[in-house]
Amino acid sequence: MRSMYLLGLVVIGTVAATAAGCGGDDEGSGGDGGAGGAGGATSSSTTSSTSVVATTSSAGGEGDENNSIETAEDIDFAAWVDATLEPVDADQDFYRFSGTKGQILAIETDAKPDDDPSDPTYPDLVVTLLDAEGTQLAQNDDQTPGVINDSLLYTVLPADGDYYLRLEECTSAFGTQGCASADEILDFDYSVRIFTVNVGADEEDSLVGETEPNDDAEQAGALGYDSTVENQQTVYYRTFVFGGFESATDVDVYSFTLPETPPAASGLKARFEVYGPTGPDGNGSTVDVSEVAVFSAADLTTAYAKVDASKGGDIEVPVQIGEEGKYFVFVKRAPGDVGANDFYILLHNRVESQGAESEDVANNDAATPEGDLASFENQGRGTSYVVDGQLVTDGDTPDVDFYEIPLPENVEAGWTVSAFCGAQRHGSGLRELKVELLNGDGTEIGADYTSTESDTEEALIDGLALPATVAENRLLAKVSSGTPAEDVTSRSYNCLFAYLPPQTN
Repeated sequence: MRSMYLLGLVVIGTVAATAAGCGGDDEGSGGDGGAGGAGGATSSSTTSSTSVVATTSSAGGEGDENNSIETAEDIDFAAWVDATLEPVDADQDFYRFSGTKGQILAIETDAKPDDDPSDPTYPDLVVTLLDAEGTQLAQNDDQTPGVINDSLLYTVLPADGDYYLRLEECTSAFGTQGCASADEILDFDYSVRIFTVNVGADEEDSLVGETEPNDDAEQAGALGYDSTVENQQTVYYRTFVFGGFESATDVDVYSFTLPETPPAASGLKARFEVYGPTGPDGNGSTVDVSEVAVFSAADLTTAYAKVDASKGGDIEVPVQIGEEGKYFVFVKRAPGDVGANDFYILLHNRVESQGAESEDVANNDAATPEGDLASFENQGRGTSYVVDGQLVTDGDTPDVDFYEIPLPENVEAGWTVSAFCGAQRHGSGLRELKVELLNGDGTEIGADYTSTESDTEEALIDGLALPATVAENRLLAKVSSGTPAEDVTSRSYNCLFAYLPPQTN
């Protein structure tokens, strides 16, 4: 799920992207991150299922006697268990519980401090789900790799019976490769809890359970939106859709209409991503989602947006609101035999664009680039600019967009520039989206300052040096594309451009 949000946080680590996509993400706080960046708040159903939380003490904190399946400690649902890993790089704690087929679970850990969820002086936990025979079913390391190291695993149980959790530090699970040094860890304590995710019973709940049959638009189940007020602003919880494929040809369909309030000055986008990966090293599902497609209710013949989720793509496209804003989302499984536990978890957001393209005609020329892009300051003292644009060809003339990227006032020697843009990878019908950084007078800087999106990677220009002489105290960004897909009507893209100071350890 390589969203623009994750690229902003992971690829350009000091870019403090304010929300999912290149724009704002109206999602509540205090919730899950999920593997691969499924961040957001839990809904009212999840909150109610865990609102009464008792704290118990683990045997792991009293001598650590639960270091195997045979000596596993019973764990109660909804109760936090406090424990200790010692030695932190080798200790494994096991917990036992009973579950039922189809039960939706969330398994959450807490070791890192809230103000620094990747602090290397605290354990980087890995949680693993095992069946009664000790076979690994699912696993989660980080909610958001490189950003939130505490684990959060959503899964669906395949059968009635006993199950086990294994809690350990990253170096115990994977060795030293890819893990921070355990020598830096000073605090060995952690907490873990497990709870049932109760899907909503009303239209405003953001936890949605699939109800068959839902194979076409007429049978579509409606997606709900649950909101809260934070800092005197209405924000929406992330919508979780828990579904399953009953056959090798099953297709599941849901309807959605984004809430109109609060109003969004630059427009709204709909975002869909599949929570994964699947399999025993992921959420435990025995099937991949191959395609997620959005159709407008006004046109069910041609997809408005479509993405291959098996290649890590997600949907993030502008949508209409009001009477014209009803849409359907179709979820298809990958080809192959029916598995033992063919479930999926689809995540949905109401996303507010931070800045939409506003000069579609004038910005076709490098001499009149569009300026005044939405911007924000990065934690690394740099500045980022964001835009949601459209490349709509009029006649035989391909649309090209130019944007002005002013240098920050505090720029110094050693600063770099980065850019990344996505279209096809976010459901758009644009193909071969190309971003090129030019000097402020429109002249080329070099071949490395150009990147083209493929079906597996967004267009990325990562941390290149500024020109020796920056003309007009700015750079320009040129965005273009190849021949668009005929079976997808959206022509949207989103881009983030960032100036960053030299990185220090």
